[in-house]
Amino acid sequence: MRPSTPRSYGRLERPLETKKWGRKKTIGVVMTAALVLSIILVAVSAGIVIARKKKSKNGGEWNSGSRVINKACSKTLYPALCVSTLISYPGVGAADRKDFAHMTVNVSLAGVREAYGMALNVAPVGMSSTERYALEDCLELLEDSMEHLEASMSKLAAINSKSRKRHIADVQTWLSAALTNQETCLEGFEGSSSNVKAQIEERSKKLSQLVSNSLALLKVSFPESGPDTNEFRIPSPPGQNRRRLLQDHEEFYEQYGFEDHDVEFPWWLSESDRRLLLAPDAAVAGANVIVAKDGSGQYKTIAEAVNAAPSKSNQRFVIYIKEGIYSENVNISKKKTNVMLVGDGIGRTTIVAGRSVMGGYTTFRSATLAATGKGFIARDITFDNNAGPEKHQAVALRVGADYSAIYRCSFIGYQDTLYVHSNRQFYRECDIYGTVDFICGNAAVVIQNCNIFARKPMDKQKNTITAQSRKDPNQNTGISIHNCKVMAARDLVPVKSSFPTYLGRPWKMYSRTVYMQTFLDDLISPAGWLEWSGNFALKTCYYGEYRNTGPGSNVAGRVTWSGYRVIKTADEAYQFTVASMISGNSWLPSTGISFTAGLLGIS
Repeated sequence: MRPSTPRSYGRLERPLETKKWGRKKTIGVVMTAALVLSIILVAVSAGIVIARKKKSKNGGEWNSGSRVINKACSKTLYPALCVSTLISYPGVGAADRKDFAHMTVNVSLAGVREAYGMALNVAPVGMSSTERYALEDCLELLEDSMEHLEASMSKLAAINSKSRKRHIADVQTWLSAALTNQETCLEGFEGSSSNVKAQIEERSKKLSQLVSNSLALLKVSFPESGPDTNEFRIPSPPGQNRRRLLQDHEEFYEQYGFEDHDVEFPWWLSESDRRLLLAPDAAVAGANVIVAKDGSGQYKTIAEAVNAAPSKSNQRFVIYIKEGIYSENVNISKKKTNVMLVGDGIGRTTIVAGRSVMGGYTTFRSATLAATGKGFIARDITFDNNAGPEKHQAVALRVGADYSAIYRCSFIGYQDTLYVHSNRQFYRECDIYGTVDFICGNAAVVIQNCNIFARKPMDKQKNTITAQSRKDPNQNTGISIHNCKVMAARDLVPVKSSFPTYLGRPWKMYSRTVYMQTFLDDLISPAGWLEWSGNFALKTCYYGEYRNTGPGSNVAGRVTWSGYRVIKTADEAYQFTVASMISGNSWLPSTGISFTAGLLGIS
């Protein structure tokens, strides 16, 4: 749990609203199935390795004793675990370095299944409400990690020359998310002294190390998966500043896998989705269901409408939410894919609730709306957590959905307003309000053309706009704030000289945040950035500023940390654009949301 300033309070007890403890009755079946599936996967993986033997002899680097393994593992953060994992893997004697990432992902998957089985079997007797929520968080996060690792296995097995770059980017994203999930699971138990916490910590530590090694070995297996941490050598492509809408030139189609050059949409978008995007007021006119407080729609609550959405759907499911204030907590789970929420506009359609850590919830569980289902889109809605500053962590919107896009929305809170938890995300023309760490998380996220408002915090607090939580140097995550405006909210304006505001502070060891071509008003402290605790992460973080404007953009008095840099070249800045950081050209066109792919004013 991240501290605000000052920090001293106890926990309030609250009964758990949703009970899932009946799942432990299925533990025998789950564990048996997991064991059988793990054995099958190991056998299949060994078969894949052996089947590749002749091909690899012609150009691959075969394992000769432990030489190749030691060389590969020297690139990881946990080389001893890496060596022991690979040496004991079936068929490793016939493997080359391109198989190592596949092997470690497989072992990580087996470990996650085992941890999930253990967590299912934990009885919540004697646990506080926060600990019970933390355990529920862990179960959800472990399930999510299983899906990410299973998908990574499939992608690694399917990599070929045509799909190589896109598949590697997917695997790196999903492994990064799996590692973030482990960290989030542990965070829920901070401050707890229960036996459950000890069990979770013991298993999570090894799992985190296994996934970290998988990320490192992905680069060993496929060096083109990205430059080393804080090194940027990839040149900007010509025309990278082009404003992508729903179509582009021939090279764009070929580079990002569009099959039919006669249409304006990628191959995965259905005919009905294409009509939905092209029609005037398409999202409203083409809504699958309508939510209205006055009873004029099919549902009166958003949660009911979300529950009505099909599971694991490849089709867009549009929920139109009529004007009104909806007091509810909404969860769009990973099973509810391609859900789109459309409101009547900021301040007209509002979803509001007041969960907080002071109310006995974890930060993860406090969100007014949480979305983890792939392909989540929201438009013209206000998300509000009205717990107040004295309740500390209280999230308005939490997103862990891959390929999520949020357009013309508002997020209102104090600490941890917008939790960009994991995977690839894009925000456009939104308003974000908060005080402490109010944009936080470990997604690969670009926030573009948005207004960011610092509010008046509690006495003796300092405002910190971002708290990015990248834990591993091989994660492809970070917060990019591009062409935005950073200003004081109305309540802060008359007292802004009494409350320093900083661009961010490093939540985790490899925290990474950049502000590019953004207007910074005079509320920003000359130092720009704030320490987390002493010298923690000041050498390993990556905090950058590129061609910002406004009275708060003067870098002359900025911090002198080795992890801070004034970005000098467009090539380096380009790595944090929509096109590069979140591969936005390959999926944002299908959302119908406008975006700037590269840097402004560079062609």
